[in-house]
Amino acid sequence: MYKKVIYDKNKSIEVENGYIVDNYISKDDDIGYSVVRTHLDGKHPFMKNTNSNRTYYLINGEANFYIDNQIINVSSGEMMVIPKNTKYAFKGKFDAILIDCPAFDVKYDVIYDEEISD
Repeated sequence: MYKKVIYDKNKSIEVENGYIVDNYISKDDDIGYSVVRTHLDGKHPFMKNTNSNRTYYLINGEANFYIDNQIINVSSGEMMVIPKNTKYAFKGKFDAILIDCPAFDVKYDVIYDEEISD
C-alpha cells in the first residue's frame, strides 16, 4: 500500500492540556503501526500503553521524560523509545513524530491520576 500523507494544521486534535496530535497513519490503515505528529507546550500526566511500544522522535524543541524515577532529557534530533507497559510522563516544548507499534488503539492507554511535580 502506498500512501502520501500531507500535514494539515486544520485537522489537529487537542487531546488534553495543550497536547496536540495530527494523525498521519492509524490502525485503520492496517499496516501494523501508527504515526502521528505531536505538539506540546506544557506537561502530560503519567500514562502507559499496554499494547504498543512507542518511539518519540523530536523534530524540534526539548522534553524531559519521567521514567522509573529518572528524568531523561531529549532534544531536537533525538529519540526516546518507551516499551509497552512502561509508566511515564513528559513535559517540555516540542514537536515530535510518535510511532506506535503495533498501531495505537486508545483502549490500551492507561492514564494515571498523577502529574509531574514541578
